[in-house]
Amino acid sequence: MTPNCTSMAYRALLVGLINSAQKYLTAESFNFRVNASSTIMKVKQIWTIEFLKDNSCLVHIRSSLRRYLASDNNGKVTCDQEAPSAYSNFVMITQADGKVSFQSDETKRYLGGAEDNITCFAQAVSESEKWVLHLAIHPNINLFSPGKKRYLRYDAASNVVRCDSELPWGPDCVMTLIFDFKGTRSLSLEPGPSSRSLYVLRVRSGLLCLSDGEGRVLSSREGYVRSLKSDSPSKDELFSPDPSPGQVTIRSLLNAKYISIRSDGDLQANQTEAKESEIFQIIINNTTRKACTRDHPSCLVYNGPRVGIKTSDGKFVTTKSNGQLAVAPGPAQEFILQLTNRPLLILQSDYGFVGFGPGTSRLDGNRCTHEASKLSCDEDGYYQFKLGESRVRMSSCPACLHVQCA
Repeated sequence: MTPNCTSMAYRALLVGLINSAQKYLTAESFNFRVNASSTIMKVKQIWTIEFLKDNSCLVHIRSSLRRYLASDNNGKVTCDQEAPSAYSNFVMITQADGKVSFQSDETKRYLGGAEDNITCFAQAVSESEKWVLHLAIHPNINLFSPGKKRYLRYDAASNVVRCDSELPWGPDCVMTLIFDFKGTRSLSLEPGPSSRSLYVLRVRSGLLCLSDGEGRVLSSREGYVRSLKSDSPSKDELFSPDPSPGQVTIRSLLNAKYISIRSDGDLQANQTEAKESEIFQIIINNTTRKACTRDHPSCLVYNGPRVGIKTSDGKFVTTKSNGQLAVAPGPAQEFILQLTNRPLLILQSDYGFVGFGPGTSRLDGNRCTHEASKLSCDEDGYYQFKLGESRVRMSSCPACLHVQCA
């Protein structure tokens, strides 16, 4: 369940809703009007689908303004209610092509329309009453199987995706979703998006079912992911898209060793290689924009590519000569943090994704589509971003990035 989900909802999913004219359903702040006139998904185009019961298609549709979509007996659509009513209940129906329709539970009419003419009066479903779901989550995700109670993990040795991780730890548990604006998602072990790696997104009680064009769905039934014929997906064919927090290794500059956690919980900087015990999860405070670890209220103090680890009482973490960690007053001892769980890095700002500007090699931070880059990090903590065969460099404008051939 998402943090801002109402208490009556069983599960919630953040989505954009695209109509047959390839426009997003939009909630305007002025008079709480609803239209479908935007070609890109930003805050006003993000809706929360609140699933009210397990194994039920009954939903509420809430705007980014925290108001509920509703329709009256005349088919008029409004979005100004702070609390849901009987006219806010919709039945979400998945169509054969993977698109969805929303039927008012009160009037039995269907939501549809274009531009400023959004109504809920159609008695049958046509293309105007079909909507494509565009997941409004960061594309780097962890996929959790409720049936197996495990996360998906890429096994490089056998080149298969297994469903066996209790925790989504390390780069092998990160999946990247690519939306192609035709109601499909790309997710596979292909070197790039292709027709073989495209799946139709189907939603069951807030969980995802990924179906190909031949009636097969992705399943974790046998402990690894494969395509199976299934007319009625079970829990093994349903997945929860969970956010993927950043995970890092921490290397001490005093002895050039990685910090590792032992079975007794003790931390020491004594490892020359980084494995699972040398990975730490970073949590970002959305208010202060400061980073800390999950279990410790410390924060990171940056000095270029290096960081000091500052505790809540103002002291800094230091490394002793034997590799043990201690907290002491005085100047910060510095460490190198290396991001480990982003085999493909996708950057997102408050204004959109980092992507190419129209017809240029310039990267902007307000795009509706993203560019996935590969990362490399040197011994001093400096990163290089690579897009295809090109690398990212700073332009003469400090606020701009350009791509140049390697």
